[in-house]
Amino acid sequence: MKRVVSVLLALVMALSFANAACAMSIDEGVDNLRTLWTRGNGPLVNGYDIDYSCYSPVENGASADKKYPLVIIMAGALEGLVEGFELTANGLATWTADEYQSRFNNGAAFLLIGRAPEESNRYWDSSEIIPAFKAAIDEYIEKNPNIDTDRIYLVGWCLGGTGSLNLTAMYPDFFAASMIMVPSRAITKGEAEILKDKPVWFMACKNDTYVSYDRIVKPSWENLRKAANDPEKIRCTIYDRAPGVTLADKFPFINDHDVWTNVAYDMKSGNEIYEGEKTVDGNGNEITSPEVISWLNSYTLEKDIDTSGKLPSKFYRFWYEDFINAHRVILIKIILRFLDTFGYIDLY
Repeated sequence: MKRVVSVLLALVMALSFANAACAMSIDEGVDNLRTLWTRGNGPLVNGYDIDYSCYSPVENGASADKKYPLVIIMAGALEGLVEGFELTANGLATWTADEYQSRFNNGAAFLLIGRAPEESNRYWDSSEIIPAFKAAIDEYIEKNPNIDTDRIYLVGWCLGGTGSLNLTAMYPDFFAASMIMVPSRAITKGEAEILKDKPVWFMACKNDTYVSYDRIVKPSWENLRKAANDPEKIRCTIYDRAPGVTLADKFPFINDHDVWTNVAYDMKSGNEIYEGEKTVDGNGNEITSPEVISWLNSYTLEKDIDTSGKLPSKFYRFWYEDFINAHRVILIKIILRFLDTFGYIDLY
């Protein structure tokens, strides 16, 4: 029964996240693109083994004589409720299309979307599961020798944005560049120091009712900006308005939260739902017509950089990972049960 409820919850959230994009519909062909993906599973580390969806350009016609970048993707909460949902709950599979693949170095890229073990009440903001995910990534690279290990990029949003922060800060000499979108907590000064030589693109929305602009967005960008040794390596995109998230396609729940669908289209959607988009570098210089893939692809791994900052304390992690964020996700599930009880939706 628990498994059935999880599946049904996933289906309800699929409607919610699909509606989050509002009028911006994912290309109909994206379902066909998803058929090109396969699934894998990482080794057991600290009691967790992370499964994932993955795309290999070599298995889909790219030359086996070349090296290609690897993009690691960490999705938001409730996109890991069931196996495979981490791929179908969002539009990042668009990067499988030739149009986007051709923009990467050597004309293709490997893609891997990890699934947080949400059945164990662990989400991507949990630093406890990060070593297991890193082991899964390492094993995947070992199995795919065409991956260019100097061009490994990281993209994450919501609790996956916090996960991309945790993963980058814990393994700063592994990723060539990282995108941290609407993270569920602020980037600390210690983490910003670790990332001071890393290319980081931060992204959020002023009116997001889940990620506080004053408590999370502003201090995160300020910490990154002050710590950066080369301010031109870091970017910040802020929207005035962005698509929201609704429950059961009826009830507004999180306003102005979805910034990642625009990323799925390489920031070229031109959709009026995204209002007031502004991207600046660490010096405050505005960047017109920003593109995600070209930015990622412009960086290769810099070795022997200074990563002398500090990770958050155990208490800080407990407060955000095991109390605040975990209980906010539980609240969503409670609301779903409430809607089911009064007949607005049917979970059974």
